[in-house]
Amino acid sequence: MKRIVTLDPATTEIVAFLDGTSRIVGVPEDADYPEEVKQKVKVTRKLVNVDNSLPSEVIDEIVRQHIKERKPLHEALWNKIYELEPDLIVGQGICEVCALPSISSLGNEKIITTPKKYRISRMEVYNPSTFMDIPKETMKIAKILGRERKAEELKEQFEKSIEETKGIAKGTKTVVIEWIKPIHLIGKWVSDMVNLMGSKPLARPGGQGGVFDWEVIREFNPDYLIISPCSFSVNRSLMEIEKITTLPGYSDLNAVKQGHVYVLEPLYARASQRTLEFLNALKEIYTTGEVERKYGIRL
Repeated sequence: MKRIVTLDPATTEIVAFLDGTSRIVGVPEDADYPEEVKQKVKVTRKLVNVDNSLPSEVIDEIVRQHIKERKPLHEALWNKIYELEPDLIVGQGICEVCALPSISSLGNEKIITTPKKYRISRMEVYNPSTFMDIPKETMKIAKILGRERKAEELKEQFEKSIEETKGIAKGTKTVVIEWIKPIHLIGKWVSDMVNLMGSKPLARPGGQGGVFDWEVIREFNPDYLIISPCSFSVNRSLMEIEKITTLPGYSDLNAVKQGHVYVLEPLYARASQRTLEFLNALKEIYTTGEVERKYGIRL
């Protein structure tokens, strides 16, 4: 494969990790890691420009309305992609908000569909659900690129991280919030990480998270409360933190009483090799009660 197009930031990170950026010719407009991809041709476009400074409930309503009306939030610029003459296109099927409308389901498989007049040699969808799915799905792409050794090294890192953190939070309960208002909890690989570390997550490991009523969270009474909205920096999250800290019964949560409330950077969001950084943040929290500033802060 000599010319690669990635359709989302997650697969951009994965391909760059495996193979560098020299063969990447097109990336999504919001690709920002690694730094070199910012100079690549942009092959997607946002159809809804959501100002990240808007209140979280307003952003949520805009996104929900578009999904309800079956309107895509992004589109692939197929004319531009075709001009780039890629022999491989890679996209993700993880998140319905982030995924392009050209990525759809065929049975249990996710597929990329292109306009009929376009023919691409190879297309691959990256679609992890659990923590160990990340290296597994990465290996699918690695085999196409001839970078199996790199993917095997990643798998070994993930396995080692499980061995080092298994059971460190045994007997505790954890809630990880991925959106502030309404409150969304993250399931998938994040709840899986929490579970592997021995803590009980409220959202099902490997499954979808979604909106949770505050009373359900109060009844669950977590020992650790992690606030990490998927598209907010720590500073941006802190601008809305009172929407959580002023909820009824917040002060009565075990997590609050024990000083185990944290605001973290959303390093989990792209399900790439950088998910290990989020795991390291959780490891610090569970073992020391503190967290490095590069990962986030303790409230």
